[in-house]
Amino acid sequence: MTEPVSRTNWGAVAVAALGVVLAALDMTIVAVALPSIGAEFGVSPSAVQWVLLAYSLPLVALSVPAGRWLDRAGPLPAFVLATAGFGVTSLVIAVAPAFGVLLAGRVLQGVFGSLVGVVSLPIVARAARPEHRARAMGLVLTLIPLSGVGGPVVGGWLAESFGWRSVFAVNLPIVVLTLALARRVIPSGKAGPLPLGRGLPWPDGGLLREAAVLGLASAGLFGALHFAGVDALWFIGLLAVAGTLTAAWARTAGARPVLTLLRRREIALALGAMAGVTTGVGALHFVVPYLFADLLRTASPSTIGLALLSVSAAMAVTSPIAGVLADRIGKVPVASAGAVVALAGLLGLLLVGPGAQLVDVAWPLAVVGIGNGLFAGPNSAAVLEDTPPELLGTSSGVATLVRTLGFSLGPALGALTWTTTFDGFHTGILALAAAGAVSVVLTVTGRRSTLAS
Repeated sequence: MTEPVSRTNWGAVAVAALGVVLAALDMTIVAVALPSIGAEFGVSPSAVQWVLLAYSLPLVALSVPAGRWLDRAGPLPAFVLATAGFGVTSLVIAVAPAFGVLLAGRVLQGVFGSLVGVVSLPIVARAARPEHRARAMGLVLTLIPLSGVGGPVVGGWLAESFGWRSVFAVNLPIVVLTLALARRVIPSGKAGPLPLGRGLPWPDGGLLREAAVLGLASAGLFGALHFAGVDALWFIGLLAVAGTLTAAWARTAGARPVLTLLRRREIALALGAMAGVTTGVGALHFVVPYLFADLLRTASPSTIGLALLSVSAAMAVTSPIAGVLADRIGKVPVASAGAVVALAGLLGLLLVGPGAQLVDVAWPLAVVGIGNGLFAGPNSAAVLEDTPPELLGTSSGVATLVRTLGFSLGPALGALTWTTTFDGFHTGILALAAAGAVSVVLTVTGRRSTLAS
């Protein structure tokens, strides 16, 4: 259980939210600038895609090691290091004279982005009173999908008006503001045994080896997803590599804190439910654009954007309400209701057929958004609430990994069903509904487990 505080530090919650915006925005804001980057450096589209992958891979590979490192570091120095590093690497990318420098900068930016994402949720958990924790968590988590939707819009305007380098330079004023506020509102916390600057422990050799193994496993997984439905031999081979490396990591001493958490039934069930919901939401970002292009015969970017916006807008409206409800009647009941509502929205998409209009697609997507808004904050708050204080960083790292993998696996699942079945859209929705049903079962089971304890 996280230790209670006498009053909620909403300033710390707001600063943690700014950090989340930094890390989440750079996952999508860059996409619209890829053609300009390729043209300036004279590289092919297949090479340019690594501008995205170079950032995403560290987010997956470092989530767990970063969480374990955070358990030894104070929240303020860790947040300052992560945010400052993100700003420095953003500057390096913005002035990069060659494509190789840009890619190196993106890898390092992903490293610091991973640290920002992992440290933010423990800051929120420590800053909020128990009766405010779900609404604080919901506020921060709502910014992730909103950043995903707003990123391409902001990035497109910046790239068109000031060039692609401005897409990275825009991080600098946000970083400066975040650092200035962080020193004023985030408690300094405990000091690490081996100071790096003030109060930060150096990552030891075990953590670095752990990060390397998980990084290779992540690369194998992403590679397998690339070949899913295209080349069975490569898919199976790379998936086997990822599984073997993960199994090898699970036998190391570094995996013990993670396994300790997963042996807690309520945490394991909540994380399983999180995986199902995030996979479903992630898959919609592949399925919906192809729905409009192939089934409804309209590929207007504005129409597709409005349809997907209904998910994020509904989540943004619902999340604060979910937080208030969860703080009053309990986190698990609200998360359970959210999983059910999200499943209902997915089933509503089965009604979409040829000749459907925007509203026919938007309303079930909005229902999915409402369900996700009810689910995300209370679910994450419940995970951290059930976590021992000394493992808060590890717990945040595991939750970040589950959430990132869900959003990454979702589009791959959507692409697989779309390309390998006769009716790709409805088969894909049925597959997502199955994942949603599993999330409902796990969340309700988690509630019974909590009541029994």
